[in-house]
Parts: sequence; C-alpha cells; structure tokens
Amino acid sequence: MSCESVQKCFAILRTAAIATALGSIPVPYETIAYAEPKPAKKAKQNSKTIRLNKDFSKELPHIPPKSPEESLNCIKVRRGFRVELVAAEPLVRDPVAIDFDEYGRMFVVELPRYNSYAIEDFNSSGSIRMLQDSDGDGRYDTSVVYVDELNYPTAVACWDGGIFVGDAPDLLYCKDTNGDGKADVQNTVFTGFGKDKAGEAHLNSIRWRFDNRFHLSTNLAGGDVRATADESSETASVRSRGFVFDPRDLTRFELTSGGGQHGMSMDNWGRKFVCSNSVPTQTLMYDDRYLVRNPYLQAPAAAKDIFPDGQFTKLFRISPAEPWRVLRTRLRAAGDVGGSAEGGKPFGFFTAATGVTIYRGDAWPQDFLGNLFVGDVANNILYRARLKKNGLSLTARRADAGAETEFLASTDIWFRPVQFANGPDGNLYVLDMYRGLIEGAAFLPADILDHLDPVSGYDRGRIYRIVSESSHAGIRKFPAQPNTSALVTMLGHPNGWHRDTASRLLYQRQDKTAIPLLKRLAVECGLPEGRMTALYSLHGLDALDPEIVLQLLDDSSVNVRLHAIRLAEESAAESPAIRARVEKMVEDAGLQVAYQLAFSLGAIESSGRNAALAVLIRRLGADQWMQLAVQSSLHKGAGEVFEILASQPEDRKQTHVHEFLVKLATLIGAANQSNDIAAVIKSLEGLQESETRLAQSVIEALVSKQNGAAGTQLASAGSGKAGSILREMLTAAKQKVLDADADVDVRVQSIRTLGLAQFDEVEQPLSKLLGPSQPQPVQAATLQTLSRFDDRDVAAMLLKAWPVLSPTLRAVAIETMLSRNQWIREFLSAVKAGRISRAAVDPNRVQLLKQHSNQSISTLAGQLFSTPQLAERQTIVDAYQQSLELNGDAARGKMIFTKVCSACHQLEGVGTAVGADLKAIRDRGLPAVLLNILDPNREVKPKFVNYVLVTNNGLIISGMIVAENANSITIRRADGTTATVLRLEIDELRGTGLSYMPEGMEKQVDIPAMADLLAYLSSID
Repeated sequence: MSCESVQKCFAILRTAAIATALGSIPVPYETIAYAEPKPAKKAKQNSKTIRLNKDFSKELPHIPPKSPEESLNCIKVRRGFRVELVAAEPLVRDPVAIDFDEYGRMFVVELPRYNSYAIEDFNSSGSIRMLQDSDGDGRYDTSVVYVDELNYPTAVACWDGGIFVGDAPDLLYCKDTNGDGKADVQNTVFTGFGKDKAGEAHLNSIRWRFDNRFHLSTNLAGGDVRATADESSETASVRSRGFVFDPRDLTRFELTSGGGQHGMSMDNWGRKFVCSNSVPTQTLMYDDRYLVRNPYLQAPAAAKDIFPDGQFTKLFRISPAEPWRVLRTRLRAAGDVGGSAEGGKPFGFFTAATGVTIYRGDAWPQDFLGNLFVGDVANNILYRARLKKNGLSLTARRADAGAETEFLASTDIWFRPVQFANGPDGNLYVLDMYRGLIEGAAFLPADILDHLDPVSGYDRGRIYRIVSESSHAGIRKFPAQPNTSALVTMLGHPNGWHRDTASRLLYQRQDKTAIPLLKRLAVECGLPEGRMTALYSLHGLDALDPEIVLQLLDDSSVNVRLHAIRLAEESAAESPAIRARVEKMVEDAGLQVAYQLAFSLGAIESSGRNAALAVLIRRLGADQWMQLAVQSSLHKGAGEVFEILASQPEDRKQTHVHEFLVKLATLIGAANQSNDIAAVIKSLEGLQESETRLAQSVIEALVSKQNGAAGTQLASAGSGKAGSILREMLTAAKQKVLDADADVDVRVQSIRTLGLAQFDEVEQPLSKLLGPSQPQPVQAATLQTLSRFDDRDVAAMLLKAWPVLSPTLRAVAIETMLSRNQWIREFLSAVKAGRISRAAVDPNRVQLLKQHSNQSISTLAGQLFSTPQLAERQTIVDAYQQSLELNGDAARGKMIFTKVCSACHQLEGVGTAVGADLKAIRDRGLPAVLLNILDPNREVKPKFVNYVLVTNNGLIISGMIVAENANSITIRRADGTTATVLRLEIDELRGTGLSYMPEGMEKQVDIPAMADLLAYLSSID
C-alpha cells in the first residue's frame, strides 16, 4: 500500500473513531475539509523576540494533543454533573463563539488565525460552521462551512434565517438564500471596529436582549464605526463602549456602557457582566445613555469589579505546568536568567479570564440559576460564583465555599475554555479552543519558541455540554415552525434560551395578531421574566399600552416594576396616570426600583419630578450610585432640587445631603444657567452662621469649572454674599499657603483654592511656593494649580524655578508647560538656549512635540531633539542583554521599582496599577520584560496608547485614557496625575500610536540596576 493510501485510511479511521465517540454517523469526508495534524510551524524571527543562544530541546518535549474522548476523560466536574462531548474535529475547529437558531442549528465561529502573526506563511482563514443534529440525539453529526474566508471572526448571532458575524473591522450579515447550507449573501452592515495585532482586542459577544436589540462588546480596541447603509453617516468612537443595534434598522446604532475584553453576558433581567484577562468579572452599573442628556455630569466608570479578591481570587488548577514554564524556573535557579527559582509560577489566580456567562437554563437544580461562570484558559478551569446583592452593586463569591476544587477543571493543558453558552436544552455549553499554546507567542524567548508551535491545535476544537445528573429534561426541541400563539406562550418558558428565541422571532415577524395575546401574558404569566418580556415584545410591535404599563408598575416582582418604569419613560407622555404613579414610587421599598426611578424621572416631564428626585436623595442618597442617577436626571431643574434640599435644616445636617449639594453646585456651575445659579445663591443666604463650611464648599464647587474672572463674576450674583464668601476664602488661603507651621494637607487644599482666583491676584504667593525649602506636596500642588491659568507669565515663573526643582517635580513642571501652546514655545526656547537640558524631556514627550498640530512647534521640536530610531533602540536592547546574565539583588530592585516604576505599576501594594500588569509580562520571560522596558513602542496594545487631548480653551493634556463614558474622558499624565474632561469641552482628541510607557529608561537604570530590577520582578509570587 502506498504512503498516500495509508494516510487516507488513517484519516477515515480517525473520522470514524471520533464519530463513534460523538455517537453519530460519520460525515462524508468531502464536507469536512479536515486535515491531519501538521508538523510544528516555524516561528518568525521577530525582532521583538530575544534570543538566549542556548539549546533547550531536551527540556522542551512535545506535549501531544489528546483525542476528543481522551481529553473528555481528563475533565473533572462538580459532583452531581457530567460532561458530554457534543462536537469535535473534524466537525469543528478552534471554536470561540456559538449561537443556536430556532431550528437547533449551531453556528460556530472558528478562529485558526489566533497566534498566526508569530509564524511564517500561515494561510488558514476564519470561518463560520453550521452544525446540525440530524438524528435528534443531542449530538451534532453534520457540519458545513456556512461562511468562509473570514479574516479574524470573533462573534456570531442568529437573525432572520441568517447570522450576524463580527469580523473586525466589520460586522457582517450573512444568509443562505438558496438552501445549499452556505451563505450566498454577505453584506457589511457596520464597519470601523478596531483590532490589534495580537488578536486580543476585537468585538465579541453579540447577544440578543429582550429590548429587541442586539448588544455587543467592542473590547479594548474600540474603533470609529459607521453604518454602511448610509454613506453620509459620520463615524462614532466606540472605544470602551457597548454597541447596540436594531436588526430591522441597520442605518444606525446606539452606544451604551461597556468594558471588558472577551466575554459579555446578561442575566434574566438584562444586567450586564464583562471580564478581562486579570479582571474575572465586572458588572455595568448604568446605561450611559442617561448620562448623555446631562453633558456636564462627570461619572465614574460604569464597569465595577465584583470579585472581592479580583485577579488574586484563589484558583485550584489540576493540570501540570507547561514544560516551557518549568524551563524558565530552572534557568532562574541556575542563575542563567535573573530572578528567584520560586518565581515564575503564574498559577492559582486569574491571568486569562474569559467568556463570563450567567447560567439561565432550567435543566440544572434551581440553586444554580443565576450563577456566574467564567473561564481561565491559562489555568484550564471554569470558575463558578454566586452573586449577592451589595447595595446597588453585586459581590461574586465562590459558590462552593470552602471547597478546594473548581466547578470544572482539566488535567489536559490543551483544554482552553474560551466561551460558554446557555443551550436550547437548558444546559451550559463549553467551547474548548483546544490549543497547545494560549500565551502571546511573540513574547517568548526565541530559544523556547523554536520548540513550540504557536498555532498548535488550529485544526482541532471541542464543544462540550455540562449536564446535571438529576436532570430529566431530555432533548427538548424548539417547534420547527412555531405559530405566533406558541411563541407568545414560550415567553413564559423557564429556559432563558427559549424566551430569548421567542422574543427574537416575535420581533422579526412583526405579526400584529400577537398583541392581544401579549397583553394577556403581561399580566397573567406566572413567571415574572415572562411578564417583563411580554411588555418589551409589545413595545417591539409598537403596541405598548399605557394601561398595561400602569398595571405592571404595581407588579409583585421588584424586577418587573423596574422594567415597567423604564418603559414608562415613553408611555408617560400620553398618560397622566402613569406620571402620577411614577412620582409616588419614590417610597418603593426596592432599592433597585428606586435606582431605575432616579434615571427614568429625567425622561418624564411632570410637575412633581424634581420634588421626587429630592426625596430619593433624602432617603437613599448615601449610596454614591444613587447620587449619580439623580444627577443624570437634572439636565433641567437642578436649581430647584438644590433649593428643596438646602431649605430644610434637617436635610442639611445629613452628611450625604451635604455631599450631594456640593456635587450639584459643581454641575450647576459648569452648566452656567443663570436661573439655577440664582437658586444656589438664594439658598446660601438662608444658611446659618454655623454652616460656613457648607457655604464655602458650595461656592468653591460652583466656581470650580470657571476661570478666575468668570468665577468671581458668577459668585457676585444676587446679594453678593457668595462673592463675599469667595473673597474671604481666597484671603484665608493666601495666608495658609505661606504658613510653614500649617499642616501640609491644609496648605495643599489652600493652594487648590487659589486656583479659583485671577492669576494676578495670586501670582506672588504661588511663586514663593516653588522654592526648594517648600515640602514636595506643596510644590507639586502649586505646579498643578498653575495649569488652571491661561497667562504667559506662568511659563516665566516655571522657568525661573526650574533649576531648584527635583527630577520628580520637573516632570510635573514639564506637563504644565506643555499644556498650552504659548507656554510650549517658551519651553522650547529655554531648551534651545540651554536653560533646560534636552535630556530632561522623555522621548515620548519629544515625539508628541514633533507631532504637534502647530507647524512652528513641531518644526522647532524636530530641530531640537533627535530620537533614536528602531535600529538605535535595538542597539540599546542588545547592550542590556548583559543584565539577564547578572545575579541581581531583589532588595535593591524593589527600591528601583519604587523610584522609577511605581508611578504607573503596582506590586506588593506599592505603586499605582495603571500600566500593564508586570506579573503578566514577567510570566512571558525576563527577556520579554527587558524588551518591554527598553523598547515600549515596538508594539503597543490599544489600552496603553498615548493620547493628546486639547480643550476648547486651549489646554493640552497628554497621556493614557484610563476611563471614559458618554460624557467624559479621564487621562492619566506622565507625572502620575489625572484629568477628567467633559466631552463638550474637547476640541481635539487623537491617538499618537506611542506607548504610555516612555522610552529612555536606560537614562535612569543602568545595566547592573536593571539586573536588580529584573530580579525583584521575578521574585514576586
């Protein structure tokens, strides 16, 4: 027999064996397009990959993959459950997302391109497979390629006989119209989504929600997206936002709160959850469409961590360490690589959280409903948590308290549970990408990567189903062609998938005969989720009856009432009864109901709205999220609410009311509406002498968003009492800032108060505060306060003080001088004249100056500074390879970390966690750490890109975006300070393509010191 014949026989036997394991009839070989395992791919000789020039072949044995049935036997699941294999190669490969249509067909996203950037000549494209269960036994046995030749697909959702596909930069709609099982229609409906080279930042998780919309996560890369159906449509930035679209109107889309990396899930009531590598789960605290209506409102990020121990939640891995990790530890022990042999063990905590999913099925015991599941592909586990209310937020804790096992874990290190899905049968499905290497391949030392296949497993993949041993649900088919009555009834089904699918089909069909049935179900359904979903289905048919809404505002279920309030936002306009009922709900015992009410009242025009909002603050305003919700509704009437709360002495005595009045004054001052300002001034006149501190706080907040002259004028409104208070505050502050015996914190606060004045009024005291005899916090506060003034003399003051400023303070002074164009020119002139050394300016700031939008500034910067090109930077990297051979001192390295790195990174409780996770980088090997330190711009993740923001009044802020929502962007500067800017104040925002981490670290850390720093980084467990 020829070699070719032997190979073909092997392939047929393998197909039969797998089919037997699946309990299905083998699929014709021609329809599978399956290839037998390939030899390891050769890694690219990437300049980013460090070479140690050692032969590690004996220590890096090939760990072969296991067959589907062998890998299944490696899985350990919680007692009372079993795991079933429902699909595997050759039917599917590299599954990263799935969706089930109403016929039970499974559409699977295949992503063979993962890690392919690190190897030569990889040409396998992404695709969507359609799997079917032809004999009804619950196991998939036929597979066809529904969509092929995709670039980097990451998401799929069923709609109208076809599918939406996320394939950045595009969102596609694909459909088979001729019945051959392959999509002959492939249209781009939205385009402009971002992506990154490493494949970690792509849109994902397209989810149907009962509000008749698809919701998806835009991930870290964001992008500037537009609808292709409207050629004239403008693009919108979707960075850090959620993306929502109506499948019946693809000419537009909406943005909402977002976050996370890969994985977004919703519970039965629509609350969203996201996750990122080292962040196991966050919940989204608000829909930021509510923020948009009040553009002067600054809000914290919507994504809130809910795992008490965060990344360091203890995990119980049962799989062995990969050989390359073992090798790295040996190298450290031998001294070949700096660091302790006890380091380099990135196991036992979250490093690759993915696929967060809320269980919404009905085939498991009731106790599991609403549990949160999240995978960690590096630890080969599936973690389960219970969600507990924590005020308006949630807390996620290990479901089996005290157990030292995970809900599901595997001893097979190829097991990579990247996503999960609630299935038609009420069970949870697990997508196993099945990869030998799940790390970023380009960050491993070349000597190790030589023996690994970066895409190992790209032709494999498994999908499992977790089944409760106590379940007797069996196989439950969705009716092939359900009539409208059946769909309405199904909205009350206990399985979330059935409700979702019925909701989608009702919206898709737009059958008006459903209306009377839905009205009856909305008030009679025994399942609260069914009543709520029926209400939204009526809305989707343009048949939302105010009488039905009114009834559900009194529903016995807190969650039903909450959603009735949300839908009342539209119905209230035509129903006085709804307006009156909503206002009375301020006394509702449900905290979540009151929270939604605080948002929704802003959309309801009624005479009693502002009084109702004041009641919510009085009752529940101690919760910061409640304060935010009320503020979002005060795009009108802020002054009236201020008056209501400030008029009652018993209210003013409450700490949270005091706090809210100050926040409201900030909002009113920023909006600068004369009637609201007058209300604040009038209220201040009614305060008692003993309430001077409250009056001062309110005045300071009121003028904080104005420049000196405008603030003084604003405070002088009315009787002049506010202006008098402001002048007294400034007089007192001028005295306190120069009082060497005063507490430093008091002096710092007084310096910030001086920022409310006009520059010529405070120039003299501020200039005295930059002297070398002043405490460092006083000097730093002075430098930051000076940036508030748009006056040329500020630059002269800073240049005069420059010789006596410490290196840390010089960084702050540079940020201040680079914040306004006229100061930049003064700064560059000083550099040209030699008053400021060129070496004092870090290379990132040099690049920003060279990219400046003002031609004269960019030209002068180009003349003054020469930045090492890539080849020169590589020379520096090569020279520092010596540090990998030295035995560094971890204690000295900790001191270097504290001095040089802690402004942006955090280890052992020291520093600020803004930049990249140093533990995660360390786990890629010390050569990768060294390269990231010395050449941070070689490859920049979207999250760490430096941005330049220019405000309407000419203030320039540069740094990394650390938070944003519909109303504001928060930027962290190179000196460690942050600035939050309202979007309406932004004149320009552009990414530089440069890393937030500056080049030029070699100027602060020589080779021996680098060895010490690496030793410290590698010693941290």
